[in-house]
Amino acid sequence: MKYFSYPFLLMVALCNASAGEMPCSLVGSGPELYYATTAKGDRICDFSYAGYRGGGVALPDVPEKAKVTPMAGDCSEKIQAAIDSVSSMPLVNDFRGAVVLASGTYKCSKTLTLHTSGVVLRGSGFSRDGTTIQMTGAPHACIVIGSKSQGQDGKGKKKSKKKKDVGEDKGDSSGPTEIADDYVPSGATSLNLAMSDAFQVGDLVRISRPASAEWIRFMEMDNLISDGEPGQWLKEGKALTQDRKIKSVTGKQITWEMPLTDCIDVSKLGANRGTVQKVSSDKKLSECALENLRIEAVAPKGDFVDAQNSGVTLEGCEDAWVRNVATLNQLPDVEVADSAERITLESMVANHPATVTKSSRSSGKATDFRLGGRQTLMNKCTSTGNGSFYVSTANPESMLNVVLNCIFSGDGSIQPHMRWSTGLLLDGCKLRDGEIILRNRGGMGSGHGWTMGWGVVWNCSAKKITVEQAPGCVNWCIGSSGNYETVSGNTSEWLFSKGTPVKPESLYLAQLRARLGVQALKAVK
Repeated sequence: MKYFSYPFLLMVALCNASAGEMPCSLVGSGPELYYATTAKGDRICDFSYAGYRGGGVALPDVPEKAKVTPMAGDCSEKIQAAIDSVSSMPLVNDFRGAVVLASGTYKCSKTLTLHTSGVVLRGSGFSRDGTTIQMTGAPHACIVIGSKSQGQDGKGKKKSKKKKDVGEDKGDSSGPTEIADDYVPSGATSLNLAMSDAFQVGDLVRISRPASAEWIRFMEMDNLISDGEPGQWLKEGKALTQDRKIKSVTGKQITWEMPLTDCIDVSKLGANRGTVQKVSSDKKLSECALENLRIEAVAPKGDFVDAQNSGVTLEGCEDAWVRNVATLNQLPDVEVADSAERITLESMVANHPATVTKSSRSSGKATDFRLGGRQTLMNKCTSTGNGSFYVSTANPESMLNVVLNCIFSGDGSIQPHMRWSTGLLLDGCKLRDGEIILRNRGGMGSGHGWTMGWGVVWNCSAKKITVEQAPGCVNWCIGSSGNYETVSGNTSEWLFSKGTPVKPESLYLAQLRARLGVQALKAVK
């Protein structure tokens, strides 16, 4: 395979002088990376923070504490009892233990829930002679990793518990501090405040700006029409937030490590400015996992609106993982809810030979992997089937997610679905007969509108690639091959090395090595 190398600041021939540098390239022959910026300072994000424990940490092997064998009839209660038993054990080095399912078939009519931190449900292999959970009864979710108290708000959307502002329950008078900068770029790791002494090193803060009427109008999302009725992209005034831990404070400037995935432009906020406020961290479920088994269900029936069996749901949790799991006939196969963060999905094999049709009652489409949370890493996963979104996002809470070296077979698509997600990296993905689509979905649904900002398609191949540019943002397409739909007039700002892969071969792995060293690459295999 032919690669271009970009030592120091080599220029890509197809670009003009002002936007000619590769957005991210290797410096010399070493692991260092050089990031070009836009005129306003925006840059490709460092995506290496995606995944378990913030990236670069090997998934642990948790000791077995309970063993379950197959039995005739419904095994739901037997498996859940073993999970509950291990859940009552003390934590030792962050873990309570693993519930291991022996080889065989387990018929389950009810959802199995990992509801306590430090518990792993592990099968004895995900081949057909390993462990199979066979879903029976009415359509339901097979496995839920998350708090039992998490509710459900509409089809496929879980209620999330937001981090609380400090003082919300304690009567503290501390409030938000205004951002002094007129523009904070995407990819930023610092900003200036209107006042000093508001924060200290180690504080968890919420960086926020509203979805103002001015910004919605600037994005041309103020006059959406959906099925002849006014559509609503984002509710005016909705807070668009990103939480970060302060690394340093110098005068009125604060810094943090993980970059912002969206910009803050005061000129689009009307009478408002962005703010920073100290928040308290949620107590989330953590260090839970599903491993080494198959989940099978009957073929789906009806259309998208009808109830269907789903595979694995992660909600209200952090630092959790799913690896070596095969699914058959679940829609979705995995859903990462907006209340989940730092999740790894590794070596999953999804298959849906039959799929559901689009509904006259909804313009929705079935999804295999729904990435609704923050910092999810999909690594070496595959999906086979037609008519679905192989990977989708859903909301502004979906940010800094990575799909790495995944293969998708069929006529489906990777497609952010609705309402402004930011910071998605598609890295080394292959879709021989499928599509990659980052676009404005306009009035589809209830007004899905612009779906992605500051996304990156890096060294991917697909039958067709569509990358559109939202106002004031960039979605980059670099080193990727496919039948391009080029709707942006100035391709030199976002389209690089069309049809020819670039170095580094993987942006995520190069960023991980630059930040944490070569040992981090070994940890993520």
